[in-house]
Amino acid sequence: MARRKSGELKLDGDQAPTEDVPSWQKRSLDRSLQGARMRAQERSDRFVTAALELLAEREDTDLTIQDVVDHSEMSLRTFYTFFDGKDSLLLAVYETILSKTAVPMLRERCEVGPDPVLRLKALLEGMAELTAMPAPLARALSVFHLRLAETRPRDLRHAMEPLRRLITDMLTEVAAVGRLRDDLDLSTQAALLQELLIASAHSAVLAGGRQTSTDDLWAFCSAAMLRRGEAADAE
Repeated sequence: MARRKSGELKLDGDQAPTEDVPSWQKRSLDRSLQGARMRAQERSDRFVTAALELLAEREDTDLTIQDVVDHSEMSLRTFYTFFDGKDSLLLAVYETILSKTAVPMLRERCEVGPDPVLRLKALLEGMAELTAMPAPLARALSVFHLRLAETRPRDLRHAMEPLRRLITDMLTEVAAVGRLRDDLDLSTQAALLQELLIASAHSAVLAGGRQTSTDDLWAFCSAAMLRRGEAADAE
């Protein structure tokens, strides 16, 4: 192996210690990586946007990968650069609808005043109102949720984190004023309430309507979660 001449410049292949890399090289690499990440994000976003547009145009949620690829005006090869299949795309669409549309709508709906119990009631009412979203989007949330619960349960739990946080925040506010029952862990109550609200939404969207009213749902939840005597006051 040829011996390095004295004073010869070290290049990347010479395995120089990280601290010896000139700062201009680090900055150049950071700019290059940032640009690549932005371009990749823009491309993956185009597929999700295409899927959302197709959902808004159609009466059903039966999208194919080719439908989305064609609508995005990108290639199938590019699609598989970012997604490993249809469920991966559905997960991205579900998470986008939930975090960018549904949860912000719910948070705004809960801004009804300082009473945390009334804010909790508004959350339940807001969930009912979500089922009246443009039909394809409301149906997509339910259909995709049920499919992902079977095929990508761990990813689905992560996607639902914004909703879980919102429910937990609401119950924490109720607990802070001493009106939440304290013989059951708050996180357990949040999980139960989330499951009940999701099941109620599925019923409204997929089964053609609710068998109970929002007032009935609130009466049940308030009796189950609030301290004795508080539920009646919350009516």
